[in-house]
Amino acid sequence: MRLDSGAVEDGILHLDEASARQLVLVRAIEDVDTQGKLLSDVEREQLERDALAASRPPSGGVDPAEYLRQRARRMLAAVENRNPRVAALQDPEPWRHWLMAGLPVAVCLIGAAIDRIDNPQQVNMLSPPLLGVLFWNLAAYLLLAVSVLLPARLVPQLPLARLQRWVSGIPGNGRRTGRLRTDVLARFQQQWLLATGAQQWLWGKQLLHLCAAGWAVGLMFSIVGGGVVREYRVGWESTLLGVEQVHAFLRLLFAPVVALLPFDAFSVADLQRMAFRSGAAIGVEEARRWIWMYVALLALLVVLPRLLLASVAAWRRRRQGRAVRIDLRDAYFVQVLARVSPARITIGVLGAGPAREPLMRMLREVADRAPPEPAAAWTVLSTAKGDVLRVFDVPDGFRPPPPAATAVTAGATAAQAWLQDLMARFKAPAPARPPDAVQSTLAETDLMILVPQRVADLEGATRLLHWVAQPALVLAPRDAALYRDAVRRLGIAADVLPLDAATSHWMGDALLLDAAAARIATSKRAGFERLAATWRDRHAVRFAEAMRLLATELVRAARDSEEVGNAPVGLRHLVNAAERDASQRAREEARGALLQRVRAGEADVFARLVQLHRTGSPVALVAAARLEHGFTEQHTVDTPQAGMAGAATGAAMGAGIDLLTGGLTLGAAAALGAMIGGGAAYVAAAWKNRTAPGGQPHVQLGDELLQNVAESLLIAYLVVAHRGIQEDGGDSPPANWRSEVIAAVESRREELERLWQSARSAADGAEAVQPLASELESVARGLLARL
Repeated sequence: MRLDSGAVEDGILHLDEASARQLVLVRAIEDVDTQGKLLSDVEREQLERDALAASRPPSGGVDPAEYLRQRARRMLAAVENRNPRVAALQDPEPWRHWLMAGLPVAVCLIGAAIDRIDNPQQVNMLSPPLLGVLFWNLAAYLLLAVSVLLPARLVPQLPLARLQRWVSGIPGNGRRTGRLRTDVLARFQQQWLLATGAQQWLWGKQLLHLCAAGWAVGLMFSIVGGGVVREYRVGWESTLLGVEQVHAFLRLLFAPVVALLPFDAFSVADLQRMAFRSGAAIGVEEARRWIWMYVALLALLVVLPRLLLASVAAWRRRRQGRAVRIDLRDAYFVQVLARVSPARITIGVLGAGPAREPLMRMLREVADRAPPEPAAAWTVLSTAKGDVLRVFDVPDGFRPPPPAATAVTAGATAAQAWLQDLMARFKAPAPARPPDAVQSTLAETDLMILVPQRVADLEGATRLLHWVAQPALVLAPRDAALYRDAVRRLGIAADVLPLDAATSHWMGDALLLDAAAARIATSKRAGFERLAATWRDRHAVRFAEAMRLLATELVRAARDSEEVGNAPVGLRHLVNAAERDASQRAREEARGALLQRVRAGEADVFARLVQLHRTGSPVALVAAARLEHGFTEQHTVDTPQAGMAGAATGAAMGAGIDLLTGGLTLGAAAALGAMIGGGAAYVAAAWKNRTAPGGQPHVQLGDELLQNVAESLLIAYLVVAHRGIQEDGGDSPPANWRSEVIAAVESRREELERLWQSARSAADGAEAVQPLASELESVARGLLARL
């Protein structure tokens, strides 16, 4: 049955020769150009998007044939701009046309140049060269008849491949030369011969048939041309054969000529007379008769059959060229189509107890929606291209269906087996069981994830894993080596990963995702990689948002201040103890109010972190560090009293000068000192009071306290982001976490102090959030990598 170009049947794409050459050439380019000299990954992705848009049918989905054609055309057009010689390989080789036309003509000329068949002065009716040509062609016909019965895979293609490499100047050792066009050409011809091996073999047969016909025509010209310039003596001679044997042989040989053409049959007497030893004179007419009979014999047995076979081979080759077979099940085309075909991936989770909680929390963090009811698949993630990641939590106690019972009891004799089989035929068939939802979902599973609590759990899950018959990952809660030994002993096709390393926090998800990608079927691997990229993008967005929350709270704390509710510092504070005690109590109250807002801000950030990470259950608030020291206090000074005190101090100094001059200054020094001292003290007090809002004293968090707040917020983030912390609200982070956080923050003291100062002095606090968030991201990544 003939298929149209672009039709797909049983995973085989049928394309015309031009489109097929483009597909195979693009594959050769991608196989060889691993460094992106001709096409970078970014360019390829853009070309694939354009090809998908151009080939998408109105009903939606993906038309693989049209997409592959559009993709190949666009990629070759891009390659042509950089290396036209490589892109030109999509056109058929010009030497094929020249070889098909020139080689038969050359062979014909060589045959015509042969001046004799056996003896230039006579034509031996039993000439070995002439008979050799005839019998060689008859043997070729016999081999062709036998080859029709042989399977197509036994057709020899190696000589043709060597011919192609030799004509194209490609090394035959199979190694790459480092020259881009030569390596692409070698890879292309290798793949092209695999795709069109039968077609190329037909091309070779057509060439051989034409050359054989050309050789016979050349011999015919040689015989006729010799007869024009000389007179042949026609006869025969043999030592071992008698005239009757020669007559029988020649009668069989010339039977087609006598039967189809107007030539008279010859008798034994004619051959007796034509023997060279008979000495009888053979006339010219008799010689002409035999010359033309030999020419006719070559035409009937060689030229016409060879031309007919060449025509059949050419017709078959052109017919196959209209529907070249491209196997879309090949790994290359599977990956190409997977990059644009949405994948539906189902992962089964088998396990119970606290060991599976980090895995389920990981899934909740990236999920599009909340988990469904039990015994239903959970659509965790999807992409813009339609890829879907589903997770199915296998119910506790589920057992796969038992294997079908055999009809013959073990150890039964032949007679008992026959009787059991006979009785089974008359039994009523068992009622059909309704389809089980769990079994149906597990039948679609692409990967199993097993989270055992102990090694013995693997033995209980072995039968289920063998029944599902899909690759698996085992997340070992403790010593992974023990679980690897158990997996090998039980014959489970699974990789073993440490549970803590694979699920502890979002930076460890890469270990699980990479292991799953290696186990997913090739046809769905590209879709899983898109899902994994979406998974990582969501974590990156969540991490950036978490650091922005921390930075916003730290900037607010750095800019926050609390007024001290007492009068500015004056002379009364120096002489009145009650005034000093009241001022101290006011400062302590201001510090307490400031700390209360810091604690409230920390609690709010913690709650928002919990919501952001979708922990699923309350997480205990981390105990905050004690914040008692490190406040920055801005005291205001009573400006008039400062001016009076400065004037008194200046007047006293001036009076001293007056005394030293013996009163010659007439008190001018005292007056001038009072004026200068009072003015300077007044200006200094006013300058100091400029930073106090409303002219009142206030308290702020100092750099040391802000560093402590940063440490507390980072510890809170680690508690929320780390999935290993129990979510029952009673556990605290490990003791070494605080020391690790303090050391990490201390190493960035200079950068953080600069950022605190920028936050306080910025006109708008929002301007200081992003730089601080970037600094916190660096610190948090380092902590997650170590903890």
